[in-house]
Amino acid sequence: MYNLTLVNLAADARSVVARAQFPQHNLGPAALRELLLNFCELDPIDNALSEAEIRIQSKRESYCIRTERKRLILYDVHHRDQPGQILTVDEALTELDGSATLARHQSILVARAAALITPVAPVELPLAAEPAAGASALGRLGVAAGLLLGLMIYLAAPALRPDSGPGFIPVATAELAALQTALTGVYLTGNEPGQHGIVVDRSGELKLFELGAVAAPRVIHPLAVLGRHNAQLCYQTDQLGGLIEIKNYQTLIYCGEIYARLP
Repeated sequence: MYNLTLVNLAADARSVVARAQFPQHNLGPAALRELLLNFCELDPIDNALSEAEIRIQSKRESYCIRTERKRLILYDVHHRDQPGQILTVDEALTELDGSATLARHQSILVARAAALITPVAPVELPLAAEPAAGASALGRLGVAAGLLLGLMIYLAAPALRPDSGPGFIPVATAELAALQTALTGVYLTGNEPGQHGIVVDRSGELKLFELGAVAAPRVIHPLAVLGRHNAQLCYQTDQLGGLIEIKNYQTLIYCGEIYARLP
């Protein structure tokens, strides 16, 4: 159940009422949903001039909701330094009842577990029977042609070569395993919708993801090589952001954002 106050709004949130405040108590989810749908349909000019808003208390949380372009803007009253979340009515309801926070927490746990999964060793396939001499020669010619074509494509597509950046030197094999183990973990810019994360698993592979309001995170699997760029330890990737700087074993910097490692 929700307790709320409509500010500069009519009791049904369909129209603006200047300097009015209408408290409502013990609203159920269905009634709140109808009220928020009405609020989204508010006349945009009246809305801009009135600073209409809905203040909601849910359990121990307090929120302020405004509307723009038929969407809701949800502000956490206890964290005024954080930007508002632009949400649909259904997304806002999941934030208010706590299910969205739970979903994000579960997504982070899944990402953390993924970082600790040891990759399965590849299975060696049995060799095929030795072909006839003529077929063998043709096969070797085909393989050579395939390798040559692959090399030409590789050289013509530097965007797919994460270790091709100027000034970048891949980490030597002798120290690679130790560094990969030390960096294994989940790094986040925050745990709110729209925040970003990086998973580094034990094999050194990376996953980039963005937390959604309710849905599972969107995940990108970049090509990445651990190395040093002008003596700075980093990952060189095939993504538009390029380098992921390793500030220390607790902090990554990518595209100007700071990613803190989860404990």
